[in-house]
Amino acid sequence: MTQSTIDAAVTVFDRTTSVTDTGIRGLYEVELSPEWSSLIGIHGGSMVAIAVNGIEQRVPDRTIRTLATTFSRTGKPGPAHLHVEVTHASRSITSAVATLTQGDRLLITTRATLVADRGGVEWSTPQRLVDVPPSACVPIEPRVPTNHFQQADGLLDPSSLPFTGGPRALVRGYLRPNETRPIDTAWLAMATDWFPPPAFVRIEPPTGGISIDLVTHIHRTLPTLGDEWLTGAFEIETSASGLAVEHGRIATRDGVLLAESFHTRWTADA
Repeated sequence: MTQSTIDAAVTVFDRTTSVTDTGIRGLYEVELSPEWSSLIGIHGGSMVAIAVNGIEQRVPDRTIRTLATTFSRTGKPGPAHLHVEVTHASRSITSAVATLTQGDRLLITTRATLVADRGGVEWSTPQRLVDVPPSACVPIEPRVPTNHFQQADGLLDPSSLPFTGGPRALVRGYLRPNETRPIDTAWLAMATDWFPPPAFVRIEPPTGGISIDLVTHIHRTLPTLGDEWLTGAFEIETSASGLAVEHGRIATRDGVLLAESFHTRWTADA
């Protein structure tokens, strides 16, 4: 297989969130792509996906279940570095910390909890996140061209649209990759930050859209999705003293929960 054939087989998502081993243990080169430019700087979820890819390379025999990311500064298109350190390793659980830097600027710090494959007591309450079919939803049309919305297909429930002054800070709808690829940990980590911030239903951006911390738990992944949709719902029920916590969920259309998130956002006056 030629290099051009290999490159053609890689999706845009995989290419733009990839990491390159420098030969120094735990240190990776990264290119922050303008394809992930967001309202302010590089899309935060794409940087978390980069951290996932580095952690998975550093600890290939464990599965990431929980990610806790602090956003320190916005990134900009161009080269960056990811450093991954294993901070704890036991028979069942591994902890790792990934730091993404650009020059001398710290962009994000992501702490991951990884587990060995094992069984356990399981239960799941169906998560019916959207009440209307995709045919009744509308495309995402940001006021300002925003590249990261081009990196997936999405539809919004008309009852929860940004900039409508609705009574609930709620955004929900449908989501799927716009390329054929698995619904894996890196993609789900990105997807929990992909929808428009629900605060924008009630207040004008950028207030309510600036990320402080993002905790994402991966319940399960999917090998493929085909032409089906995933559902997503993201809501802020309380904003106090300049901060708000957004609860997000991503599930299959029949209600199987794949991932959920708790996202701290800045809601102080500009």
